[in-house]
Amino acid sequence: MAEIQYTAAWVPDDDPHRDWEEAAQLAVAWVLEQAAREGATPLLVTPTQGQWSSGTESIARFARAYPATTPRSGRDRAGSGHGPVLVYVPDLATLHLAARRAHGSALAVIETEETPLIGWAMETGAVNLLTGEATPDTRSDHQRELLERIHFYGNNGWTRGFGHDQTRRILRSERGLAKDVILGAMAAKGHDGKAVERLSALLDTMA
Repeated sequence: MAEIQYTAAWVPDDDPHRDWEEAAQLAVAWVLEQAAREGATPLLVTPTQGQWSSGTESIARFARAYPATTPRSGRDRAGSGHGPVLVYVPDLATLHLAARRAHGSALAVIETEETPLIGWAMETGAVNLLTGEATPDTRSDHQRELLERIHFYGNNGWTRGFGHDQTRRILRSERGLAKDVILGAMAAKGHDGKAVERLSALLDTMA
């Protein structure tokens, strides 16, 4: 499972009054700047193709101008590596695809509150495009060590067995890590959507 190999930025969904177009404009501008710097073609990743035309105007315009894909799209033929990637309101599967395609380049995420990504932002050191500052990492050294252990024991995707059981023991010993921080960190470390969903279900049994 590859370590993080991209520059990260995001627009957190932390204000219910913020217009989606405002968030999109910030992310689009950042991705286009990265693309110009690299001399590469940017890519749009969304959960569904419908967002290529029915999302915000900035996203629709981006989809018309550059390649776009979804987790189910036949247009996604490369395994990893492309250029700067813009991912709009991703679920975990969509984020995983976007991160693979951003390998060696840059990734900008427009978050939706349905899939909180603060853990991903901390793990990747993502720049908050609303502030221009790196996302503060509020985790302690001990908590980061525990996350590394959870990551290690997730090599089978937290299916039933040794890794699942060891992760349960770790979680029982540490109640101070928020669920969103754990799941986002595992997504940043390369675990796919189904694996992180299994970990989420394990966390729910311990609530």
